[in-house]
Amino acid sequence: MSEKDKGFSFKQLFFRDAGSEGQTKETTKPEASDAVSGSYYASPTQAEGPQDQPLVEDFVQRLQNLINQNNQPGFDFLEFTESLFEEKHNPGPEVYKTVFRIAQKMDKTLTPARLLESAMYYKDLVQSTADAELQKGASKKQSLEAEKESERNNLDSSLKNTRAKIDQMTKQIQDLHNQELTLSNQLMAIDQKYSSRFIDIDKKINAINGAREQVIVSIVDIEAGIKTNLS
Repeated sequence: MSEKDKGFSFKQLFFRDAGSEGQTKETTKPEASDAVSGSYYASPTQAEGPQDQPLVEDFVQRLQNLINQNNQPGFDFLEFTESLFEEKHNPGPEVYKTVFRIAQKMDKTLTPARLLESAMYYKDLVQSTADAELQKGASKKQSLEAEKESERNNLDSSLKNTRAKIDQMTKQIQDLHNQELTLSNQLMAIDQKYSSRFIDIDKKINAINGAREQVIVSIVDIEAGIKTNLS
């Protein structure tokens, strides 16, 4: 049986539905090289709960491919399982015995202990692979948490700086309002401030004009007397 056929048959072990005899739930099979890799965490998913069924099925498919890639030589647990589900969707005791008898005709050294030993091999393979992926997930979460905290701290710092600038600008605006009020009051009082000084100057100008007229009149009078009396 080819690797492709094995993968398809062995799928029944993971996707069988007790309520549907002989039917399997089809899923998209990834390439063999993508059995289990870091790409499982690479793309975000829209999961509605902690265990979204499509994600479970995807990783089951990856584990199935991993098992197929590591299929041990000869007739072992993998071939026995495939044979079971080729006979019946939900095999009972008689199917187990029948498949085992047929398998023993092909390999007389086959024993239940050997099947259980190979089953342990695949189980350990799945367990160690899943543990490694769980560790990757834990590391991914830790890294993501650190990234989130770093971004949170940066945003918090930026927010504090922005608020400090707002407070500083608010104070500057208040200072400008106070300066505006002071200048406005000074502007309204400017006429009064200069009024007395203008009056004082006007008085002095008037006094100068009066004194000039008086002096000039006196000079003209004397000038006329000279002309009249001494010519």
